[in-house]
Amino acid sequence: PSVIGLILAGGMVDGDFLRTLQAEEIPFVVAGSHARPLSINCVMADYRGGIEQAVAHLVARGCRRIGLVNGSTVTTSSLEKYKGLRTALAEYGLDFSPQRVVYADFTMESGHQQTLALLAQAPELDAIVFGDDNIATGGLRALRELGRHVPDDIRITGFHNYDIAQFVDPPLTTVEFDMNALGAVAAQRLCQMIDGPDDVPWTIVLPTRLIVRESA
Repeated sequence: PSVIGLILAGGMVDGDFLRTLQAEEIPFVVAGSHARPLSINCVMADYRGGIEQAVAHLVARGCRRIGLVNGSTVTTSSLEKYKGLRTALAEYGLDFSPQRVVYADFTMESGHQQTLALLAQAPELDAIVFGDDNIATGGLRALRELGRHVPDDIRITGFHNYDIAQFVDPPLTTVEFDMNALGAVAAQRLCQMIDGPDDVPWTIVLPTRLIVRESA
């Protein structure tokens, strides 16, 4: 075939397309997400564990009413982040409420709008976990408009450690993972698959770490 292998990058994958690739016996690796319940080869960050790290940090800072402005519901990474929030809140014996979770596109504008919406329905929050640094940047503007000072009135965390995270005011505490390593591992494993296909599908989960700055 003209295509000997594919790396499919991003947080959203099409199950029908993956089944077609499997039927055509084209080697592929999904990078950045999973496609459960399909059995495929994938490399992803520990999105769930990253959110658990963020919540643990917020709890250590005294936060008890924690909300989530997550990414789009169509991405598996956002689903993992939601699960991380639920797991961490349960671990610390903290209340969960659907009113404390909203979803945004991965843009500053959507982050601004959805943060306003979240605090309209859950004004009691003393911390917000954002599923993405761009979303968090929009959220910072919303908090300023509402007169909520970060971190004195409310603490916030982001995800990905984009360049903007260290330049917003206040600089953003955020979860980081090595995106270059994710791509490199995906490429390495794809080459191995082309040389000799694996009998059993595998999932490689890369670690995350919390970068602590002034927002939390």
